[in-house]
Amino acid sequence: MSSHHKVIPIYMFNLVLRILDELGSNLQQLIADTGLMLADLSDQSTRISFDQALLLIRNAYRASACPSLGLRVARQINISDWGMMGYAISSCSSLEESLSVGLRYAKAATRLTSNILDIDDNSVTVNSRPLFPADDLEPFLIEEDLGGIINVIHHYFGDSIKPRAVQFSYPRPSYYSLYTEHFHCPVAFDCAENQLIWEVDDIRRPVSANNPAAAKLAIEQCERLIAEQGPSESICDRVRAIIVQQPGKFMSITQVAVELCMSESSLRRALAGANSSYQRILNDIRRKMASEYLTTSNLTLEEIAYLVGYSDISNFRRAFKKWTGLAPLDYRRKKRPRD
Repeated sequence: MSSHHKVIPIYMFNLVLRILDELGSNLQQLIADTGLMLADLSDQSTRISFDQALLLIRNAYRASACPSLGLRVARQINISDWGMMGYAISSCSSLEESLSVGLRYAKAATRLTSNILDIDDNSVTVNSRPLFPADDLEPFLIEEDLGGIINVIHHYFGDSIKPRAVQFSYPRPSYYSLYTEHFHCPVAFDCAENQLIWEVDDIRRPVSANNPAAAKLAIEQCERLIAEQGPSESICDRVRAIIVQQPGKFMSITQVAVELCMSESSLRRALAGANSSYQRILNDIRRKMASEYLTTSNLTLEEIAYLVGYSDISNFRRAFKKWTGLAPLDYRRKKRPRD
């Protein structure tokens, strides 16, 4: 997907329209230069591009003169504003399952951000970043995303589950006091990432009102909605593009599946259908990167091993010889131009 492909559902902007109406704003300003009609924002079949979404957001700021608009949207987000994905989330058995389902099927809602869910022995982190560069509009995207998650959790799980902390990559805004009021936890700005952090025990508490049958049906509908978006590039290309985002810290297949809004089993089947696999793609990336570093740089083997995801240099040597038939230093001597 590129920033001009019209594949993003409109649900959230129907909420923005309602908020502007409450504020007495000129609603026509919201759709200025977007090529949309006001009725389109209430039509569930409407699809917009990321570029159109940014224009709608910029127009909304101008029409409302409300600098905290992103948080205002987050405070009013309801499950229905997330479309079928929202219904799937509300039917899950725990917050952990809800987060997993929500991030996996985010494309079935108005998702302008990409999320990564990371769970270890002590904490759970949801990371958020814009799908494409958003410049000065990034705070709105993150406020709506992470703030919306908090609002839905509060509505469906109550006050007992609160994050340990929330962090933002951008500077502290003038209305920063509203962040503490909304997130109910310590808030930090100018951080490396945008992320919510919970205690792991909190998100594993069971939810009494879960409905497994309804969740299954809603998830199936989410998968159909996502399939309709029809990516133009192959599944292998999409997996490769995600893996290379952080050299040396390659995502696991579980994390890649979340990025692609798929279950891990569905991703494995899709790759097998393309005569490939996650490990095959990862090894190909490592081989190409290692060969490039050996040929064009003066990096040590230890440094190259780290950059291609190996903490043990012996394992790197064995893998490289398996890929190329040559030990790394022999490959460097053979391929590197003589001075």
